[in-house]
Amino acid sequence: MSTPKRIVRFLTTAQVTRFYETNIMQASPSQLPMLESAVASPQNHYRYGQNDIFQLAGTLAERIILNHPYQDGNKRTALLAADMFLKINGLQLQEKSVEKDDANEVLKQAQVAVADIQWSAENLAECYRAVARPLAEATAETDQY
Repeated sequence: MSTPKRIVRFLTTAQVTRFYETNIMQASPSQLPMLESAVASPQNHYRYGQNDIFQLAGTLAERIILNHPYQDGNKRTALLAADMFLKINGLQLQEKSVEKDDANEVLKQAQVAVADIQWSAENLAECYRAVARPLAEATAETDQY
């Protein structure tokens, strides 16, 4: 007997663009097709059988970082997108993205490792798995997604 596939919620390109404009700077992606490709990547992996939520988050972040859709802030955008993706699916990486704590430092270094081609989406997924905590309750932020 097979287990039913979990329902996974995905982000849209417009939502990731809004994260960028709200949290990083008021600018549109310089490479919109690259952002669209990055956002579609975890959905494609899911359709082909990948149902590990951390692997999907790692794929999303890796593609945003490596596709480089913005002039600046791609690693920060990737982390915001991965965190929100996990939040809308019941988990969280960061309570507050601006706090200087061990978890945020680990996440920052992980994003840099991907940008430096030292880590893959799989490594990022394991990092996210180690840091993530269940989201206690939906917030106003997650409700809008």
